[in-house]
Amino acid sequence: MVNPRSWLFCPADRPDRLRKAAGSADVVVADLEDAVHVDGKRAAREALLPVLAEDPDRASRIWVRINNDEHDLDDDLAALRGLPVAGIVVPKAESAVLREVSSRTEVPLLALIETATGLWQARELATVERVRSLSLGEYDLADDLGVAAPEVDAEPLRWARSRVVAAAAAAGLAPPPAPVSVELADPDSYTADTQRLQRFGFFGRMCIHPQQVARVHDAIRPGSAEVARAREVVHAADQAERDGHAVLVVDGRMIDAPVVRRARRVLDLAAADRTEPA
Repeated sequence: MVNPRSWLFCPADRPDRLRKAAGSADVVVADLEDAVHVDGKRAAREALLPVLAEDPDRASRIWVRINNDEHDLDDDLAALRGLPVAGIVVPKAESAVLREVSSRTEVPLLALIETATGLWQARELATVERVRSLSLGEYDLADDLGVAAPEVDAEPLRWARSRVVAAAAAAGLAPPPAPVSVELADPDSYTADTQRLQRFGFFGRMCIHPQQVARVHDAIRPGSAEVARAREVVHAADQAERDGHAVLVVDGRMIDAPVVRRARRVLDLAAADRTEPA
């Protein structure tokens, strides 16, 4: 199964936006945390429930970012219990809160690392039951670390990015979605940054605006030459397997198992691109 390319955050108290977002993004993150005023949490939960209940196919692509303070965490988990939510995003994920959420739900979790403590615990967080992957909330993390915000200078966060990617890979998790960007006015810059993050080991990206979704899909879409090459490699690998050959050569180059796996991922991604959300 191909991992989601885009994770679009939408306020949970705006069901109109949630329904529309489900028509473009691979995953919609209904946000009960930062996007909802402190006095509107209960209303946001009540607005979200019909969106989850009315369309099972849509609900299968809706994750919910919960709150992690004690009172709202309890209310969020109680409200979601038994509903067909695809997964839960745990903000400011640290060991204690992530393990508590894991013990109180049966759905997949994405641990959003936004604190120095959470970053230091990345390997441990990746091993918590139900965790599907990790990601970074870079703006909160940069503030906690006392470094520049990523749009000012992303260099101080390079090690944090690699740490999270390595922790997810070491635990056998899905590759992390790349962190959000506040860039809306310069699509070329956003596309280049998204492609750069894929080279770091992220896959896809978390988005804060619908315009970013198509840009993410474009940024990671394999080109026709790349797809053709991947087909050639996979075909040769399958033929070598049938013939019982351990050594594979394509166009005069030795091809090993990691190259074949990458080629299969390219074909999976190309196939996913032809089946955009309805």
